[in-house]
Amino acid sequence: MKPTKLIIPTIAILSLMLLNCSQSGPSITTDEVIVKADKLDVHFSRIRSFANTYVIFGGIEMNQSAAISKISLSGLEINIARSIYSRYPDFHMCKSPGAPLAQREVRDLDIVPANSNVMKNLKKTLALHKKSLEPDGKRVCVRLEGEVLKLKSAIVRQLNEDITSQLPPQVHHDYYLVESAEVIEFQEAIASN
Repeated sequence: MKPTKLIIPTIAILSLMLLNCSQSGPSITTDEVIVKADKLDVHFSRIRSFANTYVIFGGIEMNQSAAISKISLSGLEINIARSIYSRYPDFHMCKSPGAPLAQREVRDLDIVPANSNVMKNLKKTLALHKKSLEPDGKRVCVRLEGEVLKLKSAIVRQLNEDITSQLPPQVHHDYYLVESAEVIEFQEAIASN
């Protein structure tokens, strides 16, 4: 094979590798996390570690390049779910008297996946949640571990301009750097301590 025939495939492979690298996960240091969201570099302070299991009631994957978080889950902390479940085992059903108790406690979790394996498990969680809505579907839980993040700044990359004060109020809340995500069946999660 002539050298020129090797150059073109090699260049194509390197280009794909660079493209994939530019779409990789966040930059993580000891005190901050940086997410590239379209033309912005969004900086977060690392606040504290967290580890919790959530009963999933909804979620969405954000495919827009400008999305700060890549996936959002609506979840009920397992300890609260256990408490409600002890009185209303059907609390996840809309007609249950326990449903309003659960609805008040469901939290939205805007997630920054630490890597592609975490993202894969979060997508699996969403797919299983969707199946749980079918007749005879089984409710799904996910155990998340990582760190709570606080939005620090949003910098327009080309201009090196901080536009944090111009961001809408709904983006100024806690985000979650998820370093581990494990899908757990609802009955197993409810039963374990």
